[in-house]
Amino acid sequence: MRLNSTVLRLLITATLFLIGGSSIGKAQALNYDLMRSMSPDKKFGVQISCSSYPSDEKDIDPDLITAVKLVALPTKTVVMEVPQSYSGRAPDLVWSPDSNWLAFSVASGPRVSDTYVYRRSDAGFAELKTENLQVDVEGDVHNEYVTPIRWLKPGVLSLQQTVIFRGGDDASYRFSAVFDEKGDKFRITSRKKVRSKAER
Repeated sequence: MRLNSTVLRLLITATLFLIGGSSIGKAQALNYDLMRSMSPDKKFGVQISCSSYPSDEKDIDPDLITAVKLVALPTKTVVMEVPQSYSGRAPDLVWSPDSNWLAFSVASGPRVSDTYVYRRSDAGFAELKTENLQVDVEGDVHNEYVTPIRWLKPGVLSLQQTVIFRGGDDASYRFSAVFDEKGDKFRITSRKKVRSKAER
């Protein structure tokens, strides 16, 4: 059966459209995976998937990030999903020297960030209870940011808490938290004011 020229042109156009659409779909599905925050023993790292290659690998545009995961190396088996800040930014992990503890800060909004702590076990990494991982501050606090600094040793974490009071004054405190062997509880063992707006 012979096809007339009009029908033939329509078939060619439809075929080209389907091929082009398929190519576009594949291009949109393409991800660029970057590794960051490697553990000291090199067995774990954070895999950040991006919709296109970022112009700055050290400061990735949150709009490009499609997923953030902790993976085992070298297989890149997913260990857990890593939470992102409200803006989509990926956190930087702070590892203990033995690679069995990790901590990171996540901003849940423009006025607050909290520190999350995980401990390694046979089943993976378990999240610890850190709802009150902060020091008490007197005054009318408007903004509060708690970030991990470093692990002094396994289970002992140094953190910084920065607060901004209503009216514009601010202050920062350095403190240490010690987690028990099971990681179920912690206690704050030291606290030191490091700076304030009035002291600068």
